[in-house]
Amino acid sequence: MTLTDSYTTTARRAESVLTDALDSWKNGLNALAAPLQSIPGNVNLGNIPRFDAADAVELQFKVVKRVVDVNYGYARQLAEASNTVSGAVRQHLEGLNSVVLEQLQSVSRATQSAVDTLEETVRDTADDAVRMQRDARQAAEKAERRKAARDAAREQYGSLNKSELSDEAAKRGLSKTGTVDELIERLVADDISE
Repeated sequence: MTLTDSYTTTARRAESVLTDALDSWKNGLNALAAPLQSIPGNVNLGNIPRFDAADAVELQFKVVKRVVDVNYGYARQLAEASNTVSGAVRQHLEGLNSVVLEQLQSVSRATQSAVDTLEETVRDTADDAVRMQRDARQAAEKAERRKAARDAAREQYGSLNKSELSDEAAKRGLSKTGTVDELIERLVADDISE
């Protein structure tokens, strides 16, 4: 691959990346502006100026495209000229190329590091969610067991009258006063606490 091809390829990649970014930006602005465009015309919006994001994006895209085209042409002319200049100039251009490559590699490493950190954070968050779900399930199971124990204990007192309930409460050293429901509740609480 010649130096000319290398610059040409780099310029095309840059143009492609910028085109994709601007298209995404344009689509995002259109998505945000769409709900506002559906407001009926008879609604008085005061002095709010109308703004067409599509025109702004198109203008920005044209400027960026022209800059890329100029840089592409310059890079191509520079690459063609480097084929005819002395070895010192060629080495200088190759040095610049290696600097750009080193910067790209540095950015790539930094990006990979950020992605690794994000992945680790996502894994930790997922682990926390699993842990929280397990804890919630265990708490629900424990509450269900306590409810079942309370229901079972309550069932054994359902057939007793107030006098029998009072006697049972007195045997356990509990207060023997109150309604039938209060006495049953007192006995059930005592059964469960054992």
